[in-house]
Amino acid sequence: MKKLPGAWRIALISTLLSAWLLPLKAHSENLCVQPVKTGSGMLKGISEKNNKTCVWRGIPYAAPPVGELRWKAPQPVKAWGGLKEASTWGHRCMQSGIMEMTNYDPSGGMSEDCLYLNIWRPNKPGKFPVMFWIHGGGYTGGTGNTQMYWGDRLSANGDVVVVTFNYRLNVFGFLTLPALRSEDPNQSVGNYGSLDQAAALNWVNDNIANFGGDPDNITIFGESAGGHSVFSLIASPLAKGLFQKAIVESGGVDLSAPLEKGYEQGKGIAKSMGCSPENLSCLRKLPAKKLLKAFGSAILTRAFGPHSDGYFLPGSPREMIASGQFNRTPILAGSNKDEMSMMVISNRELYRAKPGQYEKYLQASLNVSEAEAHEIAQLYPLSEFDNLPRKAYGQMITDYWIPCSMYDGLALAARYEGELYLYRFDYHNIKLGDFLGAAHSFEMSFVFDALDRNPGKAVLKEENMQEMAALSRIMQGYWVNFAKTGNPNCPGLPAWPKFSLDSQKFMVLDVNTRPETSAFAGRCQLWNDYREKHPELLFLFSKPKP
Repeated sequence: MKKLPGAWRIALISTLLSAWLLPLKAHSENLCVQPVKTGSGMLKGISEKNNKTCVWRGIPYAAPPVGELRWKAPQPVKAWGGLKEASTWGHRCMQSGIMEMTNYDPSGGMSEDCLYLNIWRPNKPGKFPVMFWIHGGGYTGGTGNTQMYWGDRLSANGDVVVVTFNYRLNVFGFLTLPALRSEDPNQSVGNYGSLDQAAALNWVNDNIANFGGDPDNITIFGESAGGHSVFSLIASPLAKGLFQKAIVESGGVDLSAPLEKGYEQGKGIAKSMGCSPENLSCLRKLPAKKLLKAFGSAILTRAFGPHSDGYFLPGSPREMIASGQFNRTPILAGSNKDEMSMMVISNRELYRAKPGQYEKYLQASLNVSEAEAHEIAQLYPLSEFDNLPRKAYGQMITDYWIPCSMYDGLALAARYEGELYLYRFDYHNIKLGDFLGAAHSFEMSFVFDALDRNPGKAVLKEENMQEMAALSRIMQGYWVNFAKTGNPNCPGLPAWPKFSLDSQKFMVLDVNTRPETSAFAGRCQLWNDYREKHPELLFLFSKPKP
């Protein structure tokens, strides 16, 4: 038999290859658009631009909390008929202030009808671990829609299913009044946003298998208020069995309040709106935008957050973990080196302080004795901070507000759980890096491989993209492997030692990623003692006068 001419052979091979690849391509495309069953009805997703992931946007996980459902526990979604398109983002929850200005929310809308979630999965068959992201924003702002949280790259790079969602915020999520407690069948009050989180997590457990997710391998992770929320879910009996691992980014165990404090705040809000605190009908009829004015920019005052109501939280997360009454799970937790650096920049007098003024400033700012100021200076020696009091002060403020609350949660859990990992994010080769350092929230762009997405990209230097991308790959590797196995270590990454009370080992995430021994224990004990001695003081160094 004669050989076919060269051109014919090429054409024949091309035809055979096309015939072989076409079903694979069709299968890949159809995986994203084929109907997916949920407890409320059928959904149709879309393929992401990279064609490596499928996405379902704006999936309702609870009924709209409007009208008579305002300030009630989330209710089941009303079933729909036919095939529902899941290509449109759900509205962000009601909010105002700085978080609202930095959302870059593609939904284009804000509403009380906001209880929606988004799902990304690899565009290939399989059963994948689930990563359930809880956004931050001081419990007053934010949305799971933000570009920096899009899960397409994390899903494709790590072979995981990623879920983001919205939950009620500020006065809509955490208003606390005796009348609201009385009407609730569980006597729960002041935790509507937290109950939304539990409802979304329940929805994922019930439905995620149909999206390629493994309901027996769910990792909850979040940053700032989202990190605090992770600790709240670790402490809440309502979340028992709903997740298997937890990642805390810049969160802690102290952002919850007793009911008495919530009642005091709630009564003030009701009266400011012209309603009696007992008149829930009056409060529920108020326009949502009018209610927003009740709190203003409360993110800076920590005015809103979960309450110890005896139902969602029988006690504070700190109390629950200390007593061993928590959902025991592997935990990866950490913070950024310069979380609160911006607070130092805003204080001109403090920023200009000289080394010789260091201990005098400590006395005046903290209302401590000369001996106590000297003790604090020993724990924060200027030699460690380029001989600059402002840098030492910045580390104190940072430790007091975030890392110590995070560290204490991990240290308390260490009495009961062995799979614990501690980190500190140090990368600061960014715009204004000499002033801001590795400030609050800067690590998220690296976790989500979102270095080119808003709002994080605004502070990053494009010329450093290569080194930032390398660090992003390392961090994603750690986060994903922890989600898969409960241990961040995997071949090709620097070895991350476990945290224990004896070793105090933690991982520095930077250009030179490496393990070190932490100084948290001594410093955090200092601030715990300080809180007990000076509960009336807000530790902000706002009026240092030597």
